[in-house]
Amino acid sequence: MNLRKKRQLELNDQKEKRKEEVIIAAIDVFKEKGIDAAKMIDIAERAEVGVASVYRYFKTKTELAVESAIYLWDKDISILYEQFESNDFISLNGAEKVKRILELFVSIYKSYPEFFGFMEHFDNYIIKEGVPKERLEDYEENIISLKTAMICALEEGMEDGSIKTEVDKNAFYMTVSHALFSLCQKLILRGNVLKSDAEVAGDKQLELLIDMAMIYIIK
Repeated sequence: MNLRKKRQLELNDQKEKRKEEVIIAAIDVFKEKGIDAAKMIDIAERAEVGVASVYRYFKTKTELAVESAIYLWDKDISILYEQFESNDFISLNGAEKVKRILELFVSIYKSYPEFFGFMEHFDNYIIKEGVPKERLEDYEENIISLKTAMICALEEGMEDGSIKTEVDKNAFYMTVSHALFSLCQKLILRGNVLKSDAEVAGDKQLELLIDMAMIYIIK
């Protein structure tokens, strides 16, 4: 490798590092202020760069918000998917795999509670700004990977006899994942509004919802 190519690679690496630093700063600001209220100058100050540098990497706040959501899924949440490649997971039957996948929501609830706050801001911002679904395709790919794992586990369960064959796989995934996600957001963002809300721990509520979902599909 000649000196010019080596220098170009170093510059590209520095550029990607600075871009990542801007994304990390944006995530922090978005969590604190909400995406709608956050300004690009706030993000620039948190990243300790000029606001022109932020616009150099991201032309709009919407573009930065989408990249931030992708980064969160890719760096923090997707790492939890690694368990699905372990020998322990592979040795389970289909129903057991489904339950293990659903328990991922409990893991996120306990380990990354701030994730649900960010996603609340993100969803509200995307709806308010009318961002077209086409601009969210890269973001959606991260979510679809979890759906793919679930569908495969359901199909395996139908084959090995641990799951009812009449279960609508797509409807089951969408309904249960939305229910778990919404419950996580309620528990974390709105907390105990009423005295009775504190009677059952959040993780117990999530586990019960998972048990109810499993009763629905187990043969």
